[in-house]
Amino acid sequence: MTLATSPAAAEDRESSATSGASGPQHERRLWLLGFLCLLIPILPAYVVPPGPLKGHGSPPRAIAVLLLGLVILGFLVVRRTARTKAVRPGVLLMVFYAVLQLLVYAVGLTHVDSVETEENKTRVIILTAAYIGLTLYVLTRVQTVRQRSVVLGCLAVGLTFSCAVGVLQQTGLDLRFLFQPPGWTVNLELMLVERFGAIRSMGTSIHPLEFSVLAAITVPLTVHFARYGANRSIRSLARIACGIALLAVPVAISRSGLVALAAAFLIYMWTLKVRHLLYAAASVVAAVLACAALLPSTTDALWRTIVGAEHDTSITERIADYAQVSSTFRDHPIFGLGLGGSLPTEYGYLDNEWLQVIVQGGAVGLAAFLMLAFGGVFGICAAWRRASTSKERDQAYAVGAMFVGILASSFTMDLFSCAQATMILLVSFGLLWSNFTVPLPAFAAQGADHGVQRKSPVSSAPRESITA
Repeated sequence: MTLATSPAAAEDRESSATSGASGPQHERRLWLLGFLCLLIPILPAYVVPPGPLKGHGSPPRAIAVLLLGLVILGFLVVRRTARTKAVRPGVLLMVFYAVLQLLVYAVGLTHVDSVETEENKTRVIILTAAYIGLTLYVLTRVQTVRQRSVVLGCLAVGLTFSCAVGVLQQTGLDLRFLFQPPGWTVNLELMLVERFGAIRSMGTSIHPLEFSVLAAITVPLTVHFARYGANRSIRSLARIACGIALLAVPVAISRSGLVALAAAFLIYMWTLKVRHLLYAAASVVAAVLACAALLPSTTDALWRTIVGAEHDTSITERIADYAQVSSTFRDHPIFGLGLGGSLPTEYGYLDNEWLQVIVQGGAVGLAAFLMLAFGGVFGICAAWRRASTSKERDQAYAVGAMFVGILASSFTMDLFSCAQATMILLVSFGLLWSNFTVPLPAFAAQGADHGVQRKSPVSSAPRESITA
């Protein structure tokens, strides 16, 4: 029992000691961000309030746009009092990404499209503003280990609820609209579909594929809290949540969830010891056996989906899209069709975000997405370098596993059309780069000359040597 409780308690004391003189009790409470992270998984993105913004104003998107306004307001009115100036690489990456996206959108406005495409462009620019605002807010506001733990805790609760909804959907009980506010409407009617005679669970997501990916990234997140939760109750609940997530991965009957789980594990495994890897293997085997015993038809459908992949029409159709996308890239190589410009029936959903980026943004849009993808991967190194305790290092690997797991699914689904997965991807990006700064040498030297008094070599010597 000592081994289960003492590491987390020791990490909390160590992080409290290094959090500054004011102590963690004076840290800013990020209530709005925590509420947003809780709301993203538990409320379907297609549940919207009535009114003129129907279709564009889901609560997570509205809150994310509000966060963008708060970031801009804070940049204009907050006084910078730091003695030395520093650069935030994560903020720079996100600003460059925003500039490239806005450039693609502006060029796309010159194309004359249908009314339906114009409405899609409006929706896409609102989503882009929401995503940028959410990421910048996380980058600039989350500064301490405790704040990151609160944000991740809210995500873990919401994702566990979505996983539980997906598991219960196999029994015929559908609770995805449990938290739908009274008077709000469902913007998109989605029915549960079947594959090989088995129901494909979708939780609160827009598609079973997105749900399987979110269930996969819930595994490393809950394992982190099972190892470094603040108390025994949190660690016990995290273990239960991890079991629910492992059961939720196969019920979507999607290969993408398995790929995302493997990609996330390849990142998180570096923080585990050999015995932890054995525990992880045993947990996966137990989840497979439980799924086979409780849901045999679902297990059989998933197995047939894996072994019959070469004959799956969804794969052959994705391969057939390559020629069509290459033709569009030859016609519009620099800026593509513009953001939201791929809605006509000849494209629709390409089931590959990289192809969507090439169609909508051309070379500029592809450069922006590459900046986001590789920036998040390098952000894992930044978070690891910033970590001073084993809890922070484990947290960095857990967030990195979430980012890589969702990023891996960008090759098999239109990622930016799935609001839940995209927002969690960008929250992970912000958490990886939060509080990582690079001081500017010129300003650092100026601050040292004007305000920092360095000790002379003589004053640091022992008293005996001075008197001698």
